[in-house]
Amino acid sequence: MNQAALAGKFLQLQQNDLFQEAVEGTLLGGAAGITQLGTDTPASQVAIQTLAGIAGGVGIGLLGKSIGARIGKAINPNALKNQEGVLAGIGRTTGQKTLAKGAAEQARYAKGQIKQELRQQTSAQLLNEALQNPQAFAGKYGVDAETFKKYHTVVGAAGQARAGLETIENMSPEQRKQVGVAAQQVMEQGFNQVENLINVHAAARMDDNLMKMAMLQKGKTVPGTDIDIGSAFETLLKDAKPVTGEHLGRAAGRFIGDEIGVIVGTGVGGMLSGALGIKSEKDKKIEELERQLGRGY
Repeated sequence: MNQAALAGKFLQLQQNDLFQEAVEGTLLGGAAGITQLGTDTPASQVAIQTLAGIAGGVGIGLLGKSIGARIGKAINPNALKNQEGVLAGIGRTTGQKTLAKGAAEQARYAKGQIKQELRQQTSAQLLNEALQNPQAFAGKYGVDAETFKKYHTVVGAAGQARAGLETIENMSPEQRKQVGVAAQQVMEQGFNQVENLINVHAAARMDDNLMKMAMLQKGKTVPGTDIDIGSAFETLLKDAKPVTGEHLGRAAGRFIGDEIGVIVGTGVGGMLSGALGIKSEKDKKIEELERQLGRGY
């Protein structure tokens, strides 16, 4: 199997929740074991504690993510009010079931941010044209200058609202009301004309390029896997889903579960080593001194 195929297999395994947790547990448990190298702890005890730490990191890590997601959802099942803050970023990347899914969701979010910035820049440029020469603007773009001035400021907000309609069940009553107002704007013909004009000159080009790549790569797979490259491009056409309390709970459970799992596992490994009679040189010397003192009395 060549390197490309091996890389593909590893990429496919990254989609598996158990494999992802095994990697995280191995890294943390292995790091805990490495810190004991060079001490007076016997190599056999280090090995047992390291393996136990890895097992604890994997097992309790999985449990932590599941419990954390349930607690987070119970506390706040709705979308966070601030989808651009640090907490939302953490939830978006590490609050998914796997880090690979988190990376994909972050890519969709980044694409959405770029599109929004492009909309704003294009809207400002078109508004300037509409103000300078309304008649020329209408003749060039087929949209009345007054209509553009009326609706250009709400195009971005309505676009975000439309994306949110897919996950409206995660929204609070206040957010649903905002979506309703924006959706009403969408139904007006003048708004549609302005939105189409801005998208054609800005954000739509990004999606067009992604769609072309998806069509060109359709049916082609990542070497060594059954992952369709075209389908991967198609997923980028979707908007990022809102981050909810469930995502934050899963992210917290991921880190806490891994840490507690490694600590508990290492501790159990130490107890097991003691039960097996594994002792360090320091312990042996202390026992020898205690025997000598006992004989002296």
